[in-house]
Amino acid sequence: MLMAMQAGSSLAIKCPLEDTVLEGGPRRVMLDLDGGGDDAWALVMLLSNEEQYNICVQAVTCSHGNARVSDVLVNVLRILDSLDRLDVPVYVGASEPLITPAPNRNISHYFWGNNGFGDVEFDRFFAVDSLDSLHAVEAMNELFEKITLLAVGPLTNVALLYKMYPETKHKIGDLYILGGNRHGVGNTALAAEFNFFRDPEAAHIVLNNSPMIVHVFPWETVLLQTLTTRWRFETFYQTTNPAVAILNQVEDVVYAQEEIWTPCDMYVAAIFLNSSIPQSVKTYRAEVELTGRVTRGMMAILHHVKDNSKHNVAVIDEIDLQEVQRMLVGLKDVKCN
Repeated sequence: MLMAMQAGSSLAIKCPLEDTVLEGGPRRVMLDLDGGGDDAWALVMLLSNEEQYNICVQAVTCSHGNARVSDVLVNVLRILDSLDRLDVPVYVGASEPLITPAPNRNISHYFWGNNGFGDVEFDRFFAVDSLDSLHAVEAMNELFEKITLLAVGPLTNVALLYKMYPETKHKIGDLYILGGNRHGVGNTALAAEFNFFRDPEAAHIVLNNSPMIVHVFPWETVLLQTLTTRWRFETFYQTTNPAVAILNQVEDVVYAQEEIWTPCDMYVAAIFLNSSIPQSVKTYRAEVELTGRVTRGMMAILHHVKDNSKHNVAVIDEIDLQEVQRMLVGLKDVKCN
């Protein structure tokens, strides 16, 4: 048994602060996630490439979404422990959307099972009941100083940060989101993408209050990627990477009946690391539908707004999939220290 107190009961500074880093120092990044297998792939992608791409994972913040936030914490700790990286601070954040009750589980389609990791029974147990950690939003407020934020779950933590500490949003270096949809194609049985659907008000707050252009990797761009489950399992069936071995167990269950592999959140991590990956990026004015019966949570692109100064999103429509595959294959035999 491993007690989750190691996740950081007080504010931990892992990466050098911006004002102490000489020119050429690492780019600092924070990952806000909701604990599914694709979130884990994003975390592994970042941690496995800290040295090669000169980055430093400042912290991981947990949100409700793919699972209860307590399960999200366990999943993050399991990945960090497998890579001997419990030095990375982890903070627990929002356990529910801004407006409750949350969307019905049957409608929002918990693809990753009840616990976010396919409900696989692992040998190693993580106790989290005694965790006395700084809240993720407070940690964000204290840590942000030109840190890039990758938000790959519902945006509740980010929205709370904007409302509780409005001055802090100006200290975020860049903001990348996995979420939203640009053609009305949803993955929740309605016309919205899962992360925005889980907390539409949070998505609305973030898109309308971010001082920077928000980089959005939407659901339709995920669908354009033709990574098959056959390629995924043939590539990673034999691995010396302990985190990938965990994900093999998870995805053996989750993708048993699927033909296409969609490690959605991993794409955002890869784009942050490797700026050559985005092939088509266009800016728009976007709003989030809050009241529609079948469109609640849908990201609506306002194509008639031509004034670039009013644009708030940069939508990533095309990526270099071969380069992403190259980076993925590089994870097969990586063990972080």
